[in-house]
Amino acid sequence: MENYGYYITEIRLTGKNKEDAKIILKKGLNVISGASDTGKTYIFQLINYMFGSEDEPKAIDESIGYSTIYLEIKAYSGKEITLKREIGESTIHAYESKIDEIHVLQNYEKLKAKHDKDDKDNISSFLLSLTGIEGMLLRKNARGNKISFSFRHFAGLIMLNEEKIITERIPIFSGIPTSKTAEQSAFKTVLTGVDDSEGVELEDPKIYKTRLEGKLEFVNASLKKLKEEINDKRDQVKGYKADDLSSEIDKLMSVLSDNSKEINLRMEQKNHLWNQEQEIKTRILMLEELQERFKLLEKSYISDLDRLQFLIEGDHFISQLYDSNCPICDNPITLDKVEHDHKFHLENLQIACREESHKLDVQLSDLRATLNTLQMEYNEKDQEVKIIKQQIGDIETFIIEELKPVAVLTKEHLERLLHVRQIFQEIELNERRIADYQAKQLEIIRELSKKNQRAKFVNEITKEIYNDLADEIKKLLKGWNYPDLTSVTFDYDDQELIVSGKMRKNHGKGYRAILNTAFLIAIMKYTRNNGLKHPGIIILDSPLTTYKEKTTASDSIDSEEDISLDMKQAFFNNLSDINQAYPDVQIIIFENIEPMSEVQGKMNYIHFTKTVGVGRYGFIPVD
Repeated sequence: MENYGYYITEIRLTGKNKEDAKIILKKGLNVISGASDTGKTYIFQLINYMFGSEDEPKAIDESIGYSTIYLEIKAYSGKEITLKREIGESTIHAYESKIDEIHVLQNYEKLKAKHDKDDKDNISSFLLSLTGIEGMLLRKNARGNKISFSFRHFAGLIMLNEEKIITERIPIFSGIPTSKTAEQSAFKTVLTGVDDSEGVELEDPKIYKTRLEGKLEFVNASLKKLKEEINDKRDQVKGYKADDLSSEIDKLMSVLSDNSKEINLRMEQKNHLWNQEQEIKTRILMLEELQERFKLLEKSYISDLDRLQFLIEGDHFISQLYDSNCPICDNPITLDKVEHDHKFHLENLQIACREESHKLDVQLSDLRATLNTLQMEYNEKDQEVKIIKQQIGDIETFIIEELKPVAVLTKEHLERLLHVRQIFQEIELNERRIADYQAKQLEIIRELSKKNQRAKFVNEITKEIYNDLADEIKKLLKGWNYPDLTSVTFDYDDQELIVSGKMRKNHGKGYRAILNTAFLIAIMKYTRNNGLKHPGIIILDSPLTTYKEKTTASDSIDSEEDISLDMKQAFFNNLSDINQAYPDVQIIIFENIEPMSEVQGKMNYIHFTKTVGVGRYGFIPVD
C-alpha cells in the first residue's frame, strides 16, 4: 500500500540584503519554544500562507525587507519538494528539489493559491494529491449541492492557531455559518474515506417548484387520458362479464382441442389409407408389367405353333409343286421320286413337329391361365384402389365440411373472447395506473405546499467510529496526566466531546486547548490506524500556555492557575514517543513553555531566547 502524506523539513524566509530566516524540522515531535514576540506565531502564519491561505503573515518589525517564503516538504513516498511564494502574490512555484538545490534554469510548476475544482494547477489539489485525495465532493448546504474537497477543509483538522486552540467550537468548524455543512462533510470524509459524490442534491427552490408544476400538469393530463381510455374500452365490452369470460374461454379451448384431436385422428386414417393405396398401385404396376411380358411370350408361342403347323402340312403343299426342285438337294420333285440323295425322312420331321407343337399347346394353355389369374388380380386391386380413394375422399369431405368449419367458428369466437378479456385487463391496468397517478398527484401537491426543500441529513460517522476516536483521545489525555479523568465519549447528535461527564465546550479555555489538541492528534492516529487519507502532520500554536490546573479540591476546573510541572513534562514526554508507533507523522508545536531538559533530547527542539548574544534570539535574525 502506498504511504501517503508528507512532512515539513524547512521553512525559510528571504529578502534582498537580508540574512535568511529559517528553521529545520523533522519527523516526529518538533517543539519551538520561547518568549512572546520571537516569531513563533509568525512561523505558523507562514506555513498557513504556503498551504493556500488568503491571509498574509501579519507584518512585524523584524519581517520588514523579507519578501519570499520557501517551504521544503518531503513526501512519505520519498519525493522532495520546495514551495516558493512571494508575499502578496497569488501564485506558488513548486520545485521537485530541496531549497538549496534550486537554480535559475530549473523547471517548476506554477500553482494558484486558491482552490479551483476545474483547474488542477493549484496548491490545494497539489497537497491533496500528496495525501492521496483526488476528485472528492462535499455537501455544501441543506439542498445537498456539492463542492470539491479542498485542502482548506483539511487545514482545520491539522492546524490550530492560538485563538482557535481555545475556541468553544469543535475544531472541525471555522465558525462561518455558510461553511458548516461542508466542514461537517469534510470531517465525515476524513473519518470514513467516503465523500458525498453519491449524495442527493436538491434543485434550486424556484426551479424545483417549476419542475413540480410541470410534473403535476403531466400527471393531470395523463389522468384525463387514462379515464377517457377506460370509458372507451368499457363501451367495447358491453354485454360481457369479466367473471364469466374465463369459463367460456376454457370451454371453447376444450372444444377446439377435441376438434383438433378429431382432425388429427382423421388425418392419420387418411395417411394410413394413402399408404395402402400406394402399396396396391405398386402391385398393379407389377401386374401390368407381368401381363405385358406374358402376352409377348404368348405371341412367341403362337408364332412357333404356326411355324410347326406349316412344317406338318408341308407335304400337302409340296405335292402340288411338280416343277419345283427340292429345297435341300435341288433335285426335281415328282410323284414318282420323293426320296433324294440327302436321305431326309419327312415323316420323322412331321412327328417331331407334332410333339413340339403339343408341348407348346400345353405351355400356351398354362400361360393363358396365368394371364387370366393376373387379370383377375389386377381387376381386384383396381377395385380396391377405387374403394380406398372413395374412403380418402369421404375423410377429406368430412374434415372440410364437418370438422374445419367447427374449428374456424370456434377460433373466431375464442379470439373475440380473448380480445374482450384483454380489454378487461387493460381496464384493470389503467385503473391501477390511475391510482398511482392520483397518489403521485397528491405527493406533488404536498411538495408544492412545502416552503423549503432540504436534503435529509444523515450522520454517516457511526457510533463505532466515535467510540474508537474517543478511545484515542482518552489514551492521549491519560498519557498527559489529565486530572480527574474518568471517561471520554462523544455526543452522537452534537458531535461534541464529553470528558469526565462534561462537554468540551463547557470546560475552561485552558482545558479546551488541551482537549482540542488531543482531538486533532487523535484524528491523525485514527486515520493512520485505519488506512485512511491524512497528510500526517499536526501544527499547534500554544496548546499549553493558556492551560491552568486546579490546585485544590475547592477550585473550579476553570481555574486560571498555572499548569504543574508534572503535566508539562507528561505532555511533551508522551508526544516525543509518537514516532515509535507512528513513524510517518509530524507534530509541530509553538509554545512559550520550555520542555524539561531531560525531555528535550527526545524531540527536535528549537528555543528562542529573546536575548541578544544568548542562543538563538528568534526566528528572524537580529543585528
